[in-house]
Formats: sequence, structure tokens, C-alpha cells
Amino acid sequence: MTWMDRAIGIDLGTTNSASAMLAPDGRALLLGEDTHGRSIVPSVVGYDLDKDCVVSGFTAWNRRALLPLPIQSVKRKMGSRQSLALGPLTLTPAEVSAELLRAQRTQMEQTAAQAGFGELKVRRAIVTVPAYFDAPQIEATRQAGELAGLEVLGLLQEPTAACMYCVWKRGMGDGNFLVYDLGGGTFDVSIIRCLMGEYQVLGIHGDNYLGGDDFDRRLAERFRVHLSQQGYRLELDVVNNADDAVRFLLLTRVARRIKESLSFEEVVYVAQQDLFKDQAGEPVTLEMELTRGEWERLMADLIESTVRCCHSALEQSKERAGVDLADIDTVLLVGGSTRVPLVQRRVAEAFCGAGRSRAEAPTIEAPDSCVALGAAIHAANLGGVIIGADDSEVRLAVATALATRAGTIRVSGALSGLEANGATLLLKDVNAATLAVEVLDGERFKLTDVPLVEDGANPMVLEILDKSGNTRAELPLTLYRNAELKTTGSALSNPTVLAKDLQLEVQQLGELERKILLPRGRTLPAHEEFRLFTADQSGAVILTLLQNRYPISTLHLEVPEELAVGTPVSLELEVDESMTITASGQVGGQKFWARVEPPSLDSLKDWPQIEALLLDAERLAPRLWGQEAKLFRSEAPFLMASIREAVRTDPDKLHALVARLEDLMEYLRGTPGELSPGFNRYEAVLDTIRRFALKADSVLGMTFEAWKARIDDFHVQGERAFKAKDQALYGKLYTQLQALVETLNQEETRFVKTNSLEHVQDLLRSAQFRLLALHSKLTDVVIPANPETRRLREAALASLKSDLTTTVEDPLADVAGRLEGNPAVRGELDRILLALKLLDKRLEALPALGVVTTG
Repeated sequence: MTWMDRAIGIDLGTTNSASAMLAPDGRALLLGEDTHGRSIVPSVVGYDLDKDCVVSGFTAWNRRALLPLPIQSVKRKMGSRQSLALGPLTLTPAEVSAELLRAQRTQMEQTAAQAGFGELKVRRAIVTVPAYFDAPQIEATRQAGELAGLEVLGLLQEPTAACMYCVWKRGMGDGNFLVYDLGGGTFDVSIIRCLMGEYQVLGIHGDNYLGGDDFDRRLAERFRVHLSQQGYRLELDVVNNADDAVRFLLLTRVARRIKESLSFEEVVYVAQQDLFKDQAGEPVTLEMELTRGEWERLMADLIESTVRCCHSALEQSKERAGVDLADIDTVLLVGGSTRVPLVQRRVAEAFCGAGRSRAEAPTIEAPDSCVALGAAIHAANLGGVIIGADDSEVRLAVATALATRAGTIRVSGALSGLEANGATLLLKDVNAATLAVEVLDGERFKLTDVPLVEDGANPMVLEILDKSGNTRAELPLTLYRNAELKTTGSALSNPTVLAKDLQLEVQQLGELERKILLPRGRTLPAHEEFRLFTADQSGAVILTLLQNRYPISTLHLEVPEELAVGTPVSLELEVDESMTITASGQVGGQKFWARVEPPSLDSLKDWPQIEALLLDAERLAPRLWGQEAKLFRSEAPFLMASIREAVRTDPDKLHALVARLEDLMEYLRGTPGELSPGFNRYEAVLDTIRRFALKADSVLGMTFEAWKARIDDFHVQGERAFKAKDQALYGKLYTQLQALVETLNQEETRFVKTNSLEHVQDLLRSAQFRLLALHSKLTDVVIPANPETRRLREAALASLKSDLTTTVEDPLADVAGRLEGNPAVRGELDRILLALKLLDKRLEALPALGVVTTG
């Protein structure tokens, strides 16, 4: 039996999934359908205990209130380390997604057979991903495709796929698109330019944790609060209590139905009898009236956040290509959640109409299936068709389209399964008349000017002879003439871009920094070369790649310890259209190559918050000076480096480090929403001035009473400005206080008696305090997961601890025993303090050991 392998497109959605294929005649796009004719299938995977098997789609959806609970919204967990329980099984998110992809593959094969296209074997696919997915999420999606038995030809960003379908469906020409994609679990926006059949992504933004599921949960929480006010016991713990999880799930099911009803009705009366039993065992009945206005107020902030994302994407496109909102021709709404009236209204208000864009109103084109349909178009362009037979190893891969508007067609591709050199291809019509002949010189073939006599289908047979003239295979090949054939764009189009910067950790003047290697928005595939330099003689070169601030891979290269500082390090970085990253290069004559395998994220929900915290810390640093800047420099860089390491090696320690950084920032800046810094910090600086200025009758030419009056005046003015939220005046006063502290500190240092017993005791206390602080930092050191880097880090740490004992701890214990009445030990304390300072510097430099510099 002969068969056809046609690449398909699959939309692996958070709430629903779909698959599609461009028909060989180019006339229509086929959506894969189940036995009931449903093409949009729930992204739910369950386990049937009675049949002892995994189920998916509607079968699993119908079990969503039964134990064991099915797995829903697994897309939000892609790239994480979570283990998901499914009946007796424990699966990774990629394995769960593979079940969904496998079901789509089977569904598409059955649909093609029913449509009369013969035996279809789905082995290749374009799988779509949110435009804002991170490297671990992208890698997990690719793994899911491979586990499902698919060759993943590429990972296409969802807004781009939707744009491709819209252009194909409406026969549109060149133009600029704003694609607003709000699905069940993710939000993406892309600014796309279509130019002569090629797609260029000019700007992207999004939120991987915002979608219709969040609308449902927010409304379900509204129901829970209402029921609690009615006296039901519903203090739910959905994480640790399976019964509570079912209760909230049932509320979410009601919320989804009400949400959909409010898209068409102004008021909905909710009446659900015996919904479930509360925590006291009492049957719960939900009765309440909900207006569309109340519902819209509940979710307004979520929708406004998507509008802000759109403006950020437009800023990127303006910076990159000069395309602003006024240049947008079409605003395209994608995803089932764009049916919500408030979404449509806010998008129209913000981006459509006179004075905004050229689009008079948002365009909606098959919002649930357009992503799969667009992916099918790209799959056809990229993957063509492969034809084979069960009784032969010969395979014919046709790269060109099988349909044309003209009376002749060119057919080209490659032959496999036999010795191609000297083989002959004979293309014959149904009457066995030869239409084209080619003798091969290699695997590639090209049959030109093949006549198409009939409108529509022109069935043919391709006879393949080996170099001895023996027939090895006869494969059917149907070509089509269609005067109304729609253009599908170019197979050379590069529609995928990087969602976030790819960076390399480097050191400059001893401080760790990030160098952007490939910026966000870079069209894929991409290739760049870089010249770096060694910064130490640690015996290793460490290249840590990051996406934004998340470490995705560390390459550890062992080099001779005598390798000179400043030795060139060449680095080549490649990212293909399916977002596979490879790094290669050489240092000191040693070559290296590696495919970057992004690590799993411990918790995708936690990381964006941590990433935002690190960004806040970087923004805070330039606003500090004086003692605050010193405090920040002594603590924050070490904490930030440790956080970046712990995010992929030690989740438990990660949260403790994050808490410490948050505490430090809150101390220096104050509570979010208040003026910066917080008033507690303002008062702390005033207390410092009091300790300096009020311990003598006269300081800096001012009397005790004059200082007291001045400090009181600063307090009154600062409190008044803080309460009035006058940041300008408050900041000015705080800066004056900082300057005053620095002046008083310098004044005290000038007149201190350095040989007095009191001063020596102060030095001893300072040394003891710094020793405790250093020990605290040592407990926070994170050991990398990479074995080679771990050995390097552990050796450096052991050396540091040994030096700490011999140069600080032992001498300090000796000095403390001889201090009484012996101020002459001051010189020894100075040496101990210097040793502590040097050891602290070594500890701060530990994360940068082996890291290259840009020169």
C-alpha cells in the first residue's frame, strides 16, 4: 500500500489543542476531527482505572471531577521539574504534552483518510509555542514532540501562525499586523510585517501566565467568597488537599460557563444545587446574580496588563523597524479568550480607529483554530510531502507545491532508499504516456514543465528505475491545476524570532556583568561570533549563558593554569529556526562544541518574580551612595550571584537567598508604593547623625543645642514631605542627610586617638563582627551542579577557609587574650582586618572564577 507523509501544524494549547493540514491540492485547510466531528479538543490527560489506560481530550475532560483527577493546563508547567501524578503513573509535563500531541497525530491521520487523501502517515509537524516562552519551555515542547513520535520541523510562534492564516484566508498582500493572542493560559502580542510573502517579526511581548484560566479562577474565587459569606466552610487549600482541589475545580467549571454566558448576556443568574459538600460536610448550593459590569471589574486589571504588553511590543517595532501604531494595518484577535466583550472593547479603544492605527476595528478570524491552520501552511511550505510504499524502501520527498495556477508545473525534491546516481525517474499520466524524464546525478531531482491538462486533479505515476534499468518502485503522484489557488507565502520565510535576550556572564573590573550576545527580536536562524579573553589563571574557562537573567547553560573548559591572563577565547553561537542553541569555539588551542540543553525550571511561577526582583536591585544600585551604597555593594552582588546559581541547583536555598535580598532592598528603599527610601531608613540616618553630633559640646563649629534643633527640623520636614508624597523634596532632604553623615564620619576619623585602648577595643569588635559576617556568607555559597565547575569552586572554597583559619581566626583569638592593658596589639588587629577584607574580596569573586572578560 502506498502512503503519503504530509507535514501538519499542531497548536498545543493550554486549554484546547488542534491540528491542521494543507490539502495537497492547495484549495483547503483540513482541521483534524475526532469521531464526533469536533476539531477543538480539550488539552486534558486522564487515567481510566477501569480500562487501565491513559485517555485524553474529551474522554479525559469528562473525568475532570473524578479521582484520579486528570491533568489540565499542563502547558503552564512546561519546562518545570514538577512530577505530575496520573493514576498509577508519574509523568513529566513533556510526557503529558506528548499524549496530547499523539492524540492530535492520530486524529489528523483519520481525518485525511475520510477526506479521500488516502493513507496519511503523520511523522512530521510544526508545533506552535507562545512567543514569550523561555528556553526551558521551548526545549520541553520539542521533547514532547519527539516523545509523540514526531519529527519537529520547527517551533512556530503562535501569533505568527495566526497571521499566516489570516493572510492566506483573506488573500491579503503586504502589511503590518498587531496580533493580540489571548488564549486559555498564555498571552502573546507580536508586531509582524508581511512583505512579498515573507513574515518579519518586529516586536514581541507577553505573559506566560495570563489567560482565560485566570479569568475563570478569579470568578471562581468570587463565588467561594460569596459562599463563605453565606456560612459555608470553604477555606480551601487546593495545593495540599485533594478534596479542596476538587471543590475549587467545580467552582471553576461553573465560572467558565458563566463567563461564556456573560459574553452574550448582560445579567446571568447563577443557580447550582448540591454543587459539592463543604469542609463541614454540608451540601453547597450557589445562588447569586452576576452582571457583566461586575464581571468586567473583576478582570479589568488583567486585561489592562495585556494592553501594556502591546505598547511594549510597539516600542520594540518602532526602535527596530520604525513601525509604530500608526503604521499598523490590521489588529488581529487570536485565542478563545478574545471573545470576551471587554477584551474586544479595550483592544479597539487602544489600537483601532482614527488617530491610532489604520485598522478601523479588530479582525477576528477563527480565533480557536487559526494558530493550527497557520502552522499547517508553514508546515506545507517547509516540509512538502513524502511518498512511499509499504513494500519498498524507496522514498520520494517532494519539496515544491503540488498545485499551480498555470498549465505546467515544476516538481523537485530528493530520492532516497536506493543508489541515486544513475537512477531514472519517469513521470507518466494515467494512459502511461511519459510526461517527464530525468536521469539523476545525486539524490536531488527536478522535473520541469510538467503539463497539467485537466483543471483540478491530474493523477500520475512516477516510475523509479535503478541504474541497471530495473523498476524499483511505482509511486502515485497527483498534481493539481487551480486558477484560484491562494498563495501560501515563502518557504524561505524566517518567521521565528528570539523572545528574550541571549546573554553571556562576563566580568569587568572584578564585577559580574551580562553581555548581550543575541538581542530579543533577532530573526532565526542566527549565527554570531565573539572574541573574549581569560580573566584569571584558575585552570578553567567558564561560559554561562543566560536568557534574560535566567541561567540556561554553563560550559566548563579545563585549561592549563599557566595559560596567560588575556588569552583570546573565541565563541560562536548558533540558534536554528526551531530554537536549538549550539555553542562552539576555542581557547588556548582547545576546541569545544556543545548543544545547549536548558535546565528545567524549578517553578516557572516563581522565576518571573525573582527576575523582577533582580532587575529592581540593579535599578536601585545607581540611586544609592555613601553608607547605603557601601552596604549595597557589600551584600547585594554576592546575593544576586548566589540566586542565579541556586535557581537551577538548590531550590530550598534559593528562596532563603531571595528573602535576604528582598529584606536588604526593603531596608534601603522602603515598602513598595511608598516614597523611596522608606521613612524608617530616613529616621535611621537621623539616628546616625545624633550619635555623631550630640556626643560633644561642639561638633563642626555647631553647639549641642544647634545640632539638636537642626536634627529636629530635618525630622519635621522629612515627615511632612513623606506624608505629602512629595518625592522631590523628600529625596532632596535625604540626600542632604547622607552628605551630613559622610562629613561627620570624616570629622570623627580625623581626631580619633588610634593608639588608645578604646580604639583598639573598637577594632577588635569590628574584626569579630566581620568574621561572623564572613562565616554567614560562607554558609550561603552555592555549589554549581556542573561537575567540573563544582570541583573548581570547592577547591577555591577550601583554600579560602584554610586561609581564614591561619590569617584571621587563630590570630584573633590570640589578640583577644592579650588585649587587656595592651594597646600595642593595634598593628596585629590592622593586619587581621586587612586579611578579612582580602578574604571577603576572594569570596565575592568566587562566582566569577573562570568567567571570561570582554577585554
